[in-house]
Amino acid sequence: MSRIHDDEWLNAWAVSWVAHQLPRDPLHLFDANMFHPADQAFRYTEPLVVPAIIGAPFRWLGASPLLTHNLLVLAGFLLTALAMYRLVVHWTGDPWSGILAGALLTFGTAMLTRTAHIQFLHFYAFPFAVLALDRLLTGGRARDAAWVGVWVIVAALTSGYLVVLVVTTLGAAFVMRAGDWWGRRGAGIAARLGAAAAVTGTVLALLMRPYLGADLRRSSVVDADSIGASLQAFLRTAADLHYALWSERFWSGDAPSAMFPGFVAIALAGAALAARRRFAPRGIRRMLTGIGAAGIVLSLGMLTPVYGAVAIVMPPLLGLRSPSRFAVLAVFALAALAGIGWSAVRARLNPRWHTAAAASLLVLATIESLHAPIPYRPLQRNEWYPPIYRALETAPAGPIAELPLHRPGLFQQNARYLLASTQHWRPILNGFGGFRPAGYALAARRLATFPSDSAVDYLRSVGVQTVIVHGDRLRTFQFHRLLRLAARQPDVRLEAQVGRDLVYRIAPQDGRETVTIRPGR
Repeated sequence: MSRIHDDEWLNAWAVSWVAHQLPRDPLHLFDANMFHPADQAFRYTEPLVVPAIIGAPFRWLGASPLLTHNLLVLAGFLLTALAMYRLVVHWTGDPWSGILAGALLTFGTAMLTRTAHIQFLHFYAFPFAVLALDRLLTGGRARDAAWVGVWVIVAALTSGYLVVLVVTTLGAAFVMRAGDWWGRRGAGIAARLGAAAAVTGTVLALLMRPYLGADLRRSSVVDADSIGASLQAFLRTAADLHYALWSERFWSGDAPSAMFPGFVAIALAGAALAARRRFAPRGIRRMLTGIGAAGIVLSLGMLTPVYGAVAIVMPPLLGLRSPSRFAVLAVFALAALAGIGWSAVRARLNPRWHTAAAASLLVLATIESLHAPIPYRPLQRNEWYPPIYRALETAPAGPIAELPLHRPGLFQQNARYLLASTQHWRPILNGFGGFRPAGYALAARRLATFPSDSAVDYLRSVGVQTVIVHGDRLRTFQFHRLLRLAARQPDVRLEAQVGRDLVYRIAPQDGRETVTIRPGR
């Protein structure tokens, strides 16, 4: 297990929830057990359905949520590399070029600095969607249009960011390849693509209805104060070689984007642009250049008028918290161009040196992108599922509250509670995601005063009879104050204590036990 990361714990919970719920009640997949009593709470985070389906057999066989998450990290790297390999080999016919392009995309700093975000690592829908569109534009077959739709659906069921990136890329590619479909062929290609878009939109409207039915819009967040500062993302890398020599000066802030593609990628992309046409199908280099340029401009967010203009056509852009992630389009384009460029360079070499040269270049690219050592440590079960949870076996059925219920600005710290809930699957008031329900701030304010009458009244109003207090997450004076006040509160009874962890039972107002369980549990 790598260092503790709140997003890592959230995603481990999310894929475990999907694996838990799909075989039991798939129609209520979005009725996740967080943010009680909010409806369809799974919509407040990334869907991660596709990675979860890949990881589900491991969970069903008894793997822990964190082991499953780590296996999905590896699966994301592998599948993304294979998808990129397939795309570049389709264009060049050269397996070594495909291997290089897959390695540059998958093991560059853009991916290796986001290992906590499996939705970012499961990037394979991206190159496969571009491949399907390329086949549609060159062959005009209906099945290729259908595959475009399939990969858009896969992207949407993986991540909101990913589907926006894929659709943006397909739009840029379609425009840049106008020469391939303009004219008599254009009507047939447009009809097939339009039909695929209609079917895809209908399927997504049904599958993602909870997202569409909620007010999840959020103003775009500009990651930097100026265009120059934002473009520094392309000069940031955590690769050992470059970070130590020159890139460290460009790092600032808590978690800036790191998108430097590497000198190998840049040099070979230049070779692709300078090479003769025969080393890549017509229009491919122009298309990749357009995709890369679109990624750079959109990564600037509202610093340019382009982002707002595109958002008129694609409103989901307004819900993205970090437009800087569009920079990965440029990384993708450079990796693909590098594969094409390497094919052109190898064509000029003596055939007896082809394999040795290809292997040597892969070694060079690996050294350039090396991020080591990556710190790992064993994580004991008691660290993410403390013994105090055993008291739930005798606690009244129904939702629980875990304190502290972190205020909105720190609600990412609720991720630990989510991960622990994979062992009991009870509804909890706590939650974490890209968004939060409107009532969360009120709940945090009321429960900050626990065990006051106001807090007890709120808990009763949402059907909570069991409260878990994690004393080690409170300051010492807060913990002792809570103990003192709870001893005086007749409606609050201490049920169990393990160290500084406590379980309290809230007496029902009418003296009767209440059970509140949403569908699908």
